[in-house]
Amino acid sequence: MSLFSSINKKEKKMKKSLIVFLLEFLILVGIAHTQVKLEGYFEGQFGKTYDSESFKWNMWDPNYYLETRLTATPIANTEAYLKFYADKWNQAGQQMDHSESILSEGHIKFRNEYKGRGIQTILFTRESGNYWTDGSMLNILNTGSVNNDGNGQGGRLDLWESWGGSATYVFSDFSSGVGDDIHLLRLRQSFLHKKLFTGIFYQRKNYGTGGQKDYNEVVATDIKIQFGRYFFNGELAFGNVPSEQEVVSLNKSYQEQGREFFKKGKYYDGLKEFFKENIATKVEFRGMRLGTPQLGYWYVNPCVWSYGKCYRNYMGENKYDEYGYGINSYYFVPQRAITLTCNYSQYKKHEAEEYSTGKSCDPVTNLYSEAYIEFINGFKGKVYYNKKDEVWHGGKYKHYDFFAELSVENRLAKLLTQFKIKDIGDTWEKQIAGIECAVNLTDRWRAFARGMIVNDRVGSRSSIFGELLYRIGSNTELYLQYGPSWWGAYGLVNDDGFVSGGYMKKEIKLILKGWF
Repeated sequence: MSLFSSINKKEKKMKKSLIVFLLEFLILVGIAHTQVKLEGYFEGQFGKTYDSESFKWNMWDPNYYLETRLTATPIANTEAYLKFYADKWNQAGQQMDHSESILSEGHIKFRNEYKGRGIQTILFTRESGNYWTDGSMLNILNTGSVNNDGNGQGGRLDLWESWGGSATYVFSDFSSGVGDDIHLLRLRQSFLHKKLFTGIFYQRKNYGTGGQKDYNEVVATDIKIQFGRYFFNGELAFGNVPSEQEVVSLNKSYQEQGREFFKKGKYYDGLKEFFKENIATKVEFRGMRLGTPQLGYWYVNPCVWSYGKCYRNYMGENKYDEYGYGINSYYFVPQRAITLTCNYSQYKKHEAEEYSTGKSCDPVTNLYSEAYIEFINGFKGKVYYNKKDEVWHGGKYKHYDFFAELSVENRLAKLLTQFKIKDIGDTWEKQIAGIECAVNLTDRWRAFARGMIVNDRVGSRSSIFGELLYRIGSNTELYLQYGPSWWGAYGLVNDDGFVSGGYMKKEIKLILKGWF
């Protein structure tokens, strides 16, 4: 058994190296026989960090980053692309005495279309964008779960017809991971002048262990119907993980129990067992409204969903053992730039579980209310209150959040202020305030500042970041920075990383960026 396993691993490594070699060879051959478009990016950082009272300001090693992109069109309707970058850190995280050129991503693409019919094929390596298909109500595909952290390689085929049909197939091999393979298939078809749309998803992840049952498989179908201003959307998915024997046995038990209920005419009990199986479904209805043109309309969009106890999807949103409903509603105030939003959802487990505190289905309810207002002269404001009550393992918890925001933006400056109270009334309640300001001093000079404060029962913490930008030319910029640039960069007061334990870091950076 160990001998076959060793042979399989060697075959997988050989397959991976051959795919990479073939792709790089074809790209280089194509580039060698045509004009090449060379682009690139350069960044150099120099800085000092205030580490402690003993060492004061320490100069850290300068950091250089160079990225080069080569693009060519060897023949009509084709494209060859390679991107490299220089790196002085090896895979073990150790700094080397020299930099190495690393293949960042690359592809060969062919595309042709005639009278509404078309084909596009791509051979790629380390490109995450090729895994995307179209949206799913159940979120059965997450590109971050199938791209091997950006290191996958494979091929993509897209076909489309003038009568509204199309297909996408993606195969990918995890070259730098554990040897998993990914297969993604999406079929689509529209009818009645695009008022009826239906499709099929097929996804499969073969594990690198190579066993006959070592895979995760998801099959789904969806339908979208439009009649007037109303929209009906529905999706049904089946998940399969033969390698998880406990899930397989439980699924078989629910199937047998469900058949018994149906035979006895207990259809309600039979349906309850059916939705506990390896099935996920979601249905929503959009377009319902209440009101008049003078009073305005309140739009109400209800939805229901269910994820079975035996449903597993390791290629997308892996929800299971949950069912519930939700209502999304909003109101446009007539002749005012005001939008009111009120969303409500409630969900729980299919069966009660036994905990030390007793049996519970762990119900969760969430009420979200928001007011968004646009004032004159570019001012905008938003206020929301989110009320979440949940039971987890039989224990009751509440998460009540209040948020307020005021912003203004014009050609010369941008100002954003936010305030949030997280977990109101809880022992670990936090008050968070943040402000961002950017000012265009001249055509070449821009100043930017960000400040954040968090207060809780332990004390208060703050972070300050400042930046001065000078545009040397149309493709070169110089930055002088103070403080940590990452805290609050994505969400300001909603940055949970800083709120939960971030701290101010005293550092000065001089950054030079250039494009060519």
